[in-house]
Amino acid sequence: MNNSKNIYLFSGNSNKPLARKVARLLDIKLGKSIIKKFSDGETYVQINEDVKNKKVYVMQSGSNPSNDNLMEMLIMVHALKAMEPKKIIAIIPFFPYRRMEKTVEAGESLTFELVADLLKEAGVDKAIVLDLHKHRSKRFFKFQRKELLAYPVIISRLLKKKLDNFVIVAPDKGSMPECKKYSAELGVPIVKAYKHRKVHDKVIIKKMVGEVKGKDVIIIDDEINTAGTLVGVVNELKKKKARNIYFACTHAVLSGPAIDRLKKAKLREVLVTDSIYLPPKKQLPKIKVISVAPLIAEAIRHDR
Repeated sequence: MNNSKNIYLFSGNSNKPLARKVARLLDIKLGKSIIKKFSDGETYVQINEDVKNKKVYVMQSGSNPSNDNLMEMLIMVHALKAMEPKKIIAIIPFFPYRRMEKTVEAGESLTFELVADLLKEAGVDKAIVLDLHKHRSKRFFKFQRKELLAYPVIISRLLKKKLDNFVIVAPDKGSMPECKKYSAELGVPIVKAYKHRKVHDKVIIKKMVGEVKGKDVIIIDDEINTAGTLVGVVNELKKKKARNIYFACTHAVLSGPAIDRLKKAKLREVLVTDSIYLPPKKQLPKIKVISVAPLIAEAIRHDR
């Protein structure tokens, strides 16, 4: 990598495997630091590199435990800022509180905005993020922001399948714009699902528009959290005699009952990226992980 001596890449603890992949692609080593917790749960950070007048990247996913990982990143940035780097760029493959970009009821916090403000206050000059939940989120960044899209790496994997019998299912209204992109690129039709959520994590599919009988199906979404919506769609597809069912998304949150639900779900494959580290207990045979490290490395190479 050109000018590699003038940049440093540091990583928090949330997704070290991804950070190491990016470092290897850039032919650099991760910056040396000490990150640990005191017995009372507070976080300690010490940076062990001379970063004065250097461009510094700090990578951390805001996955579970999101509050700990967010605080860890803020402390790392704050420590680096005191060492007078040329610029601090936060790389956040999974943005914490990404779904809290709007308020639904009075008294709620726009927590996405709070996180963006905290990053700026800590010393971040620019953020490189991946597949935010909604495009309206960009208004909360009061500093430079670059959003990467996992779409190309997911498309590349899906194109390896024989697609002549496939349709794409949009599991809800919010996923429709992304599904249209996939439909155009893969050359397969879209089936629209309309859902109703009676309570949190309990989804009922009211109707589907389009034919799925005898078809292989790809369900596209931006993340998989509790898998409630996904299982509801899969069950409805099976009732309508769909054949093999695949699912693809960027962020494998997989919280609460998600793994148990996926074990039982009639899914041929669940395709996710490594924006969130997947621990061994969540590594099911049907879950296939593709890396976004090349996307991030390329963004760093061309960062200005």
